[in-house]
Amino acid sequence: MKAIGVTQFLEKSFDVFDIGDEWLASFGEIEKNFKMSVTGDSGHGKTELVVKFIKELCLKNRIKADYFSYEQGHSKSLQDAILRNKMDEVKGKVMFMTGGTFDELFTRLKRRASAKIVVVDSQDYSELTTKQYKLLVKTFPRKSFIVTSWANKEKPANKAARDIEFMSDVKIYVNNYKAHPRSRYGGNKTFVIWDKKDSKPVQQ
Repeated sequence: MKAIGVTQFLEKSFDVFDIGDEWLASFGEIEKNFKMSVTGDSGHGKTELVVKFIKELCLKNRIKADYFSYEQGHSKSLQDAILRNKMDEVKGKVMFMTGGTFDELFTRLKRRASAKIVVVDSQDYSELTTKQYKLLVKTFPRKSFIVTSWANKEKPANKAARDIEFMSDVKIYVNNYKAHPRSRYGGNKTFVIWDKKDSKPVQQ
């Protein structure tokens, strides 16, 4: 236990990520160990949103991201999202894994100079438990975690995913290629993942 007074607390500074104005308006000034839950039905843009966002983080902050693709694996649909978002611009900074066991994920994150951003897509497919998630957050306090999940009436479909959402700093419901955030960091403006004036991306 550590106690500090009001003056000390107000004098503390916190590291935040550099992100563009459109992200700032939706997610606020995100700390460098944020936790994010992204929930939505299939085909509404969860993957598209996450791919866009990790590109923004890696490009502007010179960090690495690991994307654990439990649900889609190394699929054409994920490849299409990578192509649409010109992820070659962050070549060498983002790695896409075909899921694996929790122990394999944990071992990878323990490696020296491992990724700063960790994506688990999805909680439902990986069957990530509440206990496992807490272990990740406790063991890697300087990393940021993004966990996607299936939706049931705008909320995560199962208890573990709802627990993870509850523990997240940024909670996002994705519907019809729009992200509706609830963020502890401020912002909270709806983020348009796909503009209808553009050609529609492939369903994911």
